[in-house]
Amino acid sequence: MTEFELGELILSSTPFAHVLSNEFRGQYCDYCFIKKDNLKRCSQCSFLYFCDKNCQVKAWEMHKTECKFIKKAGDKKPTPSLRLIALIIFKIKKYGTNEPSEDVYGRKVSFASLMSHAEEIKQDLKRCQIIMAMLITLKEYIGSDNLPPPAEFTEIFGKMCVNSFSICHEMSPIGSGLYLGASVFDHSCDPEAVAIFDGTTLNVRMMKKVPHRDIQKVFISYVGELLLKEEKQRQLKEQYYFSCKCSYCIFSQNDDLMTKLFDDSVEVKEKALKCEGDLESIKQMLNDQKDPELINDACSRLLEEENEVLGDTNIYKIRTLEIAFDTCIKLQAWDKAITLASCLEEPLRLYFGTHHPSLGIFLFKYGKILHFKEFSNVAVTKLSEAENVFKITHGEHHPLTKELESILHDAKLSSVFIDSKKELKCIKL
Repeated sequence: MTEFELGELILSSTPFAHVLSNEFRGQYCDYCFIKKDNLKRCSQCSFLYFCDKNCQVKAWEMHKTECKFIKKAGDKKPTPSLRLIALIIFKIKKYGTNEPSEDVYGRKVSFASLMSHAEEIKQDLKRCQIIMAMLITLKEYIGSDNLPPPAEFTEIFGKMCVNSFSICHEMSPIGSGLYLGASVFDHSCDPEAVAIFDGTTLNVRMMKKVPHRDIQKVFISYVGELLLKEEKQRQLKEQYYFSCKCSYCIFSQNDDLMTKLFDDSVEVKEKALKCEGDLESIKQMLNDQKDPELINDACSRLLEEENEVLGDTNIYKIRTLEIAFDTCIKLQAWDKAITLASCLEEPLRLYFGTHHPSLGIFLFKYGKILHFKEFSNVAVTKLSEAENVFKITHGEHHPLTKELESILHDAKLSSVFIDSKKELKCIKL
């Protein structure tokens, strides 16, 4: 074979160290990250939860070291980032020069071989302040005897920041982990491959067919797609210490579409700025876990304002629609969710292209709602499109693909019995 094929699994990697975000504790297993009811709490620290004895035993290799420190911390539990770097320190100390490694297309990757950007970090005042604060907190958490010297700690901190991934469930982050093998992939804003998680296992699959099998010429994206060039460059510089020079960044072909307004008048520009500020307030409401009803009302008011000044391809309007759509799902406001989805579909297709997991997740959600509301023929169309995406980005054996196939099967059966001419009506935004 002389080329990487569309949908090909090119890397599968398990985490060197990983932690679940605190807000999801008790919902997902702290070892395998599978969502499950009736999780079993660790009898020692009473902080971590596991599916069963099997997951607890597998986790114990690393958890047994941190367990006593978590228990000692009492009510002052460690943050996920503090836990992650502590676990990395424990693992380095445990294995020493015999640390584990991954073979990636003939290249041996270990923690020692990872890039740290330590010199850049030393010149970064913000990061230096974070390191100093973390050292003080870590000393209190695991004791000074377990802390490496400051220079070594800066190296470890840098490697954690540069090589960690947000571990996602349906494209929403639920934790973070450091992966050795996946560190070989560089960034492009127009990537050929995508990292998808099956529990804590990171799988990299091809979103495009390329005429070679050189892993060093396959790129993933480190940042979100729905960002302006300036914001992407800022995030990449702050987090990874480089400026992207891919074709997307050179030509900035999407920036005009992403900021499209109804016209260039001063009044419209002022209203657009106000809309951006209101969107940030809604995001803060999400972070603060405010009542979904309040978020839904705020989104409805903002969309009314945005519809007067922002074009359909404007990313601030798209983000508001996404928040409103997900909030309606939480509230089981299915009719409004269908209307919002109909507004989101074309812009998402425009920016994500044919084979992107975010488009697949959206179509899956949209299709499930349509199936529930008995618009079976339309549901079959959306779910079939989602299935085509998932088989490329997730693979045929991923749990999400299997779940989709089951719902699609039911939708196809329903379409036989439900009037195919049933009209799809949407409420007015």
